[in-house]
Amino acid sequence: MTSPGPQTQPPQQPAPPQAGTPTAETRPPEPQQAPAERPEEKRTGGRVLQFRTAHARVPIPYVTPGDMFSTARPATSILPSPRRLAFYGLLGAMAVVEAVEWPIAVAVGAATEVITREQAARQRAERDRAERDQGRQVATERTEPGGPAQPAMA
Repeated sequence: MTSPGPQTQPPQQPAPPQAGTPTAETRPPEPQQAPAERPEEKRTGGRVLQFRTAHARVPIPYVTPGDMFSTARPATSILPSPRRLAFYGLLGAMAVVEAVEWPIAVAVGAATEVITREQAARQRAERDRAERDQGRQVATERTEPGGPAQPAMA
């Protein structure tokens, strides 16, 4: 036969509250006492610690629709023309669906951009040259005889 071991008792359940005694759920909240110190002071062991807070002034920008459009115009001048955007978009889509390998698509796009910029630079140079030539013609017409009379030196 085994010796009887310590017997365990079931845990005690709290007794139900009697009628008329307030429980934690039914008790009214206790009124908060106002602290005797100022809110920025804290008393610890008879000493007073003062806390200082820093309030940074951060300006909040006021942006109007006119401001947005005036700053967006220079940004749109950087973008390529809609025709070139369509070309690059189509080239990118072809690379995504693997109709063209991506290194070839990058090479074609870069070559197109280089050629387009070179053509634009040539057109600008021709236009500047034409304007200079036209300016020279106007200057020579003014110095030819029969032009405006020059004041005589006395």
